[in-house]
Amino acid sequence: MKWLMFLFLSTLLLTGCGSFTFSDDEDGEVSIDFFGLFSGDSEDAITVTDKDGSEQSIGFEQDDDGSISVSGTGDDGEETFSFGAGGSSELHEEFPDDIPFPDTAEIFGTQRVADNDEVMHTVQFVFEEDANDVFELYKDYIQSQGYDNVQEMQADHNLSVQGGMEDSDEAMSLTISSYDDEDENMAVLILISGR
Repeated sequence: MKWLMFLFLSTLLLTGCGSFTFSDDEDGEVSIDFFGLFSGDSEDAITVTDKDGSEQSIGFEQDDDGSISVSGTGDDGEETFSFGAGGSSELHEEFPDDIPFPDTAEIFGTQRVADNDEVMHTVQFVFEEDANDVFELYKDYIQSQGYDNVQEMQADHNLSVQGGMEDSDEAMSLTISSYDDEDENMAVLILISGR
């Protein structure tokens, strides 16, 4: 991953670009500024400005364990997205505390995307417990939260359960991939909620 960042930064440095501007599809201009990145400001490393002057700042952080996190903030200072990968990724502070995880769960990826009134969290994790037991844990949780339209699917090495609310866009789903010859199972949990 470091070599990819090095290659990207080297290309920018060699071309002498600290920022560049290009036209978007609506006859406006979008500007991307790398000055924060070049000056060592990892919190506001890249700034993107649209034709209306609206800014989105993008920051990077690498922890000692090798995990990487990236986040973006809008003009209002509100976080619009974040994701973490590698090492032991942590859940976003807004992720609900009551959602269960298996005892052996190791989170290796997280994402959070906010758009107007909705927030979507995605969590990828591995676990050693029996896949069917974890499937039942999440099915029970989804049903206990009052989700309508609970659907489940079981096929070969995949288990999936999802639920949604009829009167809103709130939803939750879990997909588990389980293979007999592997020590760990992998799961992807998606939660969509209002702000």
